[in-house]
Order: sequence, then C-alpha cells, then structure tokens
Amino acid sequence: MNRPTRVLARGGAALLLVGLLASWPAVPAAGAGTRIKIQSGFGFSVPVLGEMIRHFEQRMQALPGHDLRIRLYDAGKLVPTLQIFDAVSAGKIDAGFTFPGYWMGKLPAVTVFGSVPFGPEAPEYLAWLHEGGGLELWRELYAAHDAVPVPCGVIPPEASGWFRAPIESVDDLRGKKIRYAGLGGKVLEKLGASITMLAAGDIFLSLERGVIDATEYSMPAVDQPLGFYKVAKHYYFPGWHQPSSLMELVFHKPAWEALTPAQQASIETACDATTLYGLTRGTAIQGPALAFYREEGVTIHEWPPELMTRFREASAEVMDEASAEDPSFRKAWESLKRFRAEHRDWAQRAYAR
Repeated sequence: MNRPTRVLARGGAALLLVGLLASWPAVPAAGAGTRIKIQSGFGFSVPVLGEMIRHFEQRMQALPGHDLRIRLYDAGKLVPTLQIFDAVSAGKIDAGFTFPGYWMGKLPAVTVFGSVPFGPEAPEYLAWLHEGGGLELWRELYAAHDAVPVPCGVIPPEASGWFRAPIESVDDLRGKKIRYAGLGGKVLEKLGASITMLAAGDIFLSLERGVIDATEYSMPAVDQPLGFYKVAKHYYFPGWHQPSSLMELVFHKPAWEALTPAQQASIETACDATTLYGLTRGTAIQGPALAFYREEGVTIHEWPPELMTRFREASAEVMDEASAEDPSFRKAWESLKRFRAEHRDWAQRAYAR
C-alpha cells in the first residue's frame, strides 16, 4: 500500500473510531450524579434527633442505583433552624430535616402532622399517615408553599419539661415563662403560662440566666447533653403534649419533582428505615438517661391527676379553637380523629392493659 493509500485508510479508521465512540453509552465522570443539599434542624451530635439524619445518609449510600449525592449541613450552617421551611419554600436549600411543628405560626395545620396533645402513639400515628390519608393531606397543605414533605422519622413520648420549682397546681403555672413547642405551648398559655419558642442552642442560656423558668425539648437522652438538669431540678412526665413526634424531610417542590421516580423511591425507602431507627433507638436509650439524672440530684415527677385533667380539658379547647380558625387544621384534625375512632375499638381489645 503506498503512502497516500495508507493515510486514507488511517483516516477512515479514525473516522470509524470517532463514530463508534459517539454512539457508545457515556460513562459518568467520577462524582457525577444529582446533588441534594439538606440542612438538619438538629445538631448532628444530638442523640436520636441528630443521629436520624446521619442514619438517612448511610441508608442512601447503601441503596443501589439512585445516582444521588447527599450533602448534609449541620444545624444553623445555612439558615437558622426555625427558618428552614421558608428557605426550602424559596428554593434557597433543596431540603431540610426537621420537626414540622416548628412552622405552626405560618401553617397552623402542620402541627397535626408533627404531634398533638394526648394524640396517638407512634404506631397509630404512622398508620394514619401512611394508610389513613394523612400524608396526602400533609402534601396538599405544603403544595401551596412549593414544598413536599417526606415522613422521615418518629420518636417515642417526650418528657413534659424541666422546671426550676415543683408544679403542684395550675396556680403554679400562672405567670411562668416557659419554652414549649407546638400545641402543648398553647395549652399552657390557656392555663396562664407565658410561652416562647427557642431553638435548641438557645435554651440553656435562657434557662440559666432566668429568661425562662422552664423548658421542654425532647426525650431524656436527647435533653441530657443540653444540660438543662444543671439549672432545673424538677423533671416531669408523662409527655402528654407529644406522645409521639413525626419528623420530616421537607423538599423544595421543583427539586423533588426534578428527581426520577427511582430517586424519589430511594429517598422514601431510606426515610422508612430512619423512622424505624428513630423509634427503636429512641426507646432503647431512655432508661440510662433517667438513672443519670437521679445521680445528678434531679427529682423526677409524674403530673398529679388533677393537673392531667386540666391539661386534657385545655387541649380539647385548643384543638376546637384551632379548627374553628383554620379550615386546613380542621380538615387534618377531623381526619386524624376519624381514624383514631375507627382504630380505638380494635386497640382497646387487642392489647393487654
């Protein structure tokens, strides 16, 4: 073959190779894939609450085929905890992991999807959410704010709170400045307390400096590293205000809709695993925390029956008033009450008491 012929042959081979490469499926570059920024509403070091979002991240890494890269940010790194919903709604962050009751001032009905006083325990709550139409109502509520909730955790009952002095009657609550989240705070307001809402990182100093007289936050093991026991030695049970608490992974709606069905399913699967983790981990570690508090000189109280009666009565008033003021609240609350009424006949017979 003479030189011109060889050049032409090589040129033809090169063109053929270019054509083959053009038609070959592309290989993703290292690190390619959809990236999602998620800010936690709870510090990563906070037992259970902060651990849940880390568990979600681990489950996502273990699931095959979704091509999602999760970037987690600790509480407060991008926006303050109590501004997560607004930041997600505006598309400033893709998603936030948090407690929906924090948005009660903006969306009164959202508390029905977080926790309600004297409400359901975790299994019943999850049953309503996933089988009784609760999640559909929750997503309907968020749609107007360009947000999509994904249930992503649940915890067992909280404690009722830390008080500097014992509370023996309603009179002892009047005038007290108390940090309380959600509808439980409305109940205490009705009984004469002054309620404020603070993020976790702001509570201890407020308690230590006397800005507040008492606080609730979460379960015993969650409260332990926050140090409330150092300045408030009276710890109350049961957690009538939050018998169980649902957590959310709230997405900016366009960011959620940009995901493939497989990616959305992977997130929901990882959140289901996180829900199981929150319930089991949250149940397992409370006993040692109570033992620790006793060693630190904390007095552990149970609310007297007469106060529990007043809490229950005031809770019913709060729920009725909220239903009258907000149609979305009424719709969600009526749905949950209906489900609980249908469930009650079986539940009262099925469990040994």
